[in-house]
Amino acid sequence: MKLKVLGCYGGQLLGFRLTSFLINDSILLDAGSPTEALSLEEQHGIRHICLSHTHLDHIKDIAFLADNRSLKRLGGNKGNRTIHVHSLPANNATLRRDFLNSHIWPDFTAIPSADDAILQLHDISAEQPFEIDGVRITAIDVNHPVPCTGFLVEFEGKQLIYSADTGVTDRIWEIANQQPNLKAVILDCSFPNAYQRLADISGHMTPQGVKRELQKFNAVGRVPVYLYHMKPETLNVITAEVEALNVPHLRMLTQVDELLF
Repeated sequence: MKLKVLGCYGGQLLGFRLTSFLINDSILLDAGSPTEALSLEEQHGIRHICLSHTHLDHIKDIAFLADNRSLKRLGGNKGNRTIHVHSLPANNATLRRDFLNSHIWPDFTAIPSADDAILQLHDISAEQPFEIDGVRITAIDVNHPVPCTGFLVEFEGKQLIYSADTGVTDRIWEIANQQPNLKAVILDCSFPNAYQRLADISGHMTPQGVKRELQKFNAVGRVPVYLYHMKPETLNVITAEVEALNVPHLRMLTQVDELLF
């Protein structure tokens, strides 16, 4: 399994890209920044998006991926005509009503036609696995103000857990502890400790919150835990606080990371 970090930050400033991870060149976990990070040809290899929730920093580039894919079609390219978006029914309904509604952005679920659309939205259910491009995906409910799931990603006998945006949560750790060959956990850590109340209200974590959550993880110190969704404005403070935790194999992701499992 190959994971390329396209963006791993919870805010957008010059040089900092929003959340998006590319699995095996064809599957996105969230879509905050793929059009900023990938060439047009690399974008054209994307066939699936596993969408955790519908906050703008996770859906923004669905719009521009669709636009770019439509231009590839007009240019005569016949492969990978459609991008398949997999998410909870409530999230897909929000995309249709509030985003791909011909007011905020064209409805690419019906362009050029409903039978041959650029985007297809597929409803998924928590803890009901599905397979795409040989990768088995299981959505797991997490704690966020809107419907949100993390994902268990399995490929060739190896597992990866992506928490998506979450505050204090339990089920994802129970599932992580059941995995026979877990290679990594990607975990929310958005704010410094001084912003704990904001983290609680907004459904995110701080370094001290991460420390408490890792008490639920049986493989802490053995399986790498990678932090993401840091706010760029407070990155230096978060970095110091994470280092002070002194947890083995715990570090923050950067957007030049490529991980092979």
